[in-house]
Amino acid sequence: MKIALVLKTDGLEYDDRIRKEILSIQRLYPSIKFKIFAMLPENKEVEGVTDYGVPYKSIYIPARDKYASAERTLTKGYQFWKAVRKDLKEYDAVWTADCETMFITLLVRTKCLIWDLHELPTSLLSHRIKRGILKYAFSRCKVVIHANNQRREYLKSLGVVPNPDRHFVLSNYPEIHNEEIKMGEKYQEFKKWANNKKCVYLQGLNDDGRAAYETIAAILNIENLNAVVVGPFHKDSMGRLQEEFGDAVNERVFFVGRIPQMQITNYMKECFISAVFYKNTRANNYYCDANRFYLAVSQGLPVVVGENPSMRELINKYQFGLSIDTDGTDYLKIMEGLKELIKDYDFYKANVEKSKDKITWESQDDTIKDIIYGIKEIL
Repeated sequence: MKIALVLKTDGLEYDDRIRKEILSIQRLYPSIKFKIFAMLPENKEVEGVTDYGVPYKSIYIPARDKYASAERTLTKGYQFWKAVRKDLKEYDAVWTADCETMFITLLVRTKCLIWDLHELPTSLLSHRIKRGILKYAFSRCKVVIHANNQRREYLKSLGVVPNPDRHFVLSNYPEIHNEEIKMGEKYQEFKKWANNKKCVYLQGLNDDGRAAYETIAAILNIENLNAVVVGPFHKDSMGRLQEEFGDAVNERVFFVGRIPQMQITNYMKECFISAVFYKNTRANNYYCDANRFYLAVSQGLPVVVGENPSMRELINKYQFGLSIDTDGTDYLKIMEGLKELIKDYDFYKANVEKSKDKITWESQDDTIKDIIYGIKEIL
């Protein structure tokens, strides 16, 4: 079977979910071959091979040179479809990802169409006519993949899922890695700073919707507690923290910045707990598929999370930590949650170690087999 995978991404080497999906399918079904057709930031037509061995073709979109990001998205999407439609005729199945591939989903003529929704298609939920278009798009797909059950059920509640038996859940759980990863100078600097500190692992606090200010404020209000932040940090929250806490921000919080995905777990190993919050600002945030939560648990870290249904369900099921009654807007509740987790640390740590293998990427092999069976049944 030949599958064309069509998507818009910030970089094929950093799109962890796509890499895991392709490699898992090829591990389970070696005869299946993929080629990726991608809208990449450089906006050039280039062909090559990813570092995980999959051929790709990046697509040039004229409208992207003319209009800013997030402008004329329908025009860009239509031009994307026009650019790839002839290539797609050569494939048995077309696997599309997220909303940028809407025109592919609506217009391509193929034996089998798979739509992989990494996030909720919120731009198609705001009006009755748009919801009708989404429902039609779903009806054309032989398989639809959702990032978690909460998002699938949310779309069902809106009446846009015509064939529920075609809709599968594939969460972005972390892989099991045993190989040694080469680390740089930043990591050595961090290890020297950590030096047996009680450290909370934090990741991706790049906007207010992830409670950047509230999480750090809660930590700085607990004596002898420190934090490491991997990834970009929200600029306005940084200014507010420095105004309130002064030098303590840089003394007690280590800001790593953006690093390769494979290096992240080594930073986690120097920490003892984590905290993950998504404010209820929009449906995608509230029904989050929290990779940083999954990754922390996979590395043995008990976690404090908010009231989001997706994380709360796993916390209640496996006792990986605490789910507190705030979406992240109340730093005092975050502070109390951290204190309670630390107080009963041994209990939560034991639960994490006992059940962390329940949320690995490899634990979803049966779901991947069901998805491929759904495709092969059509072919």
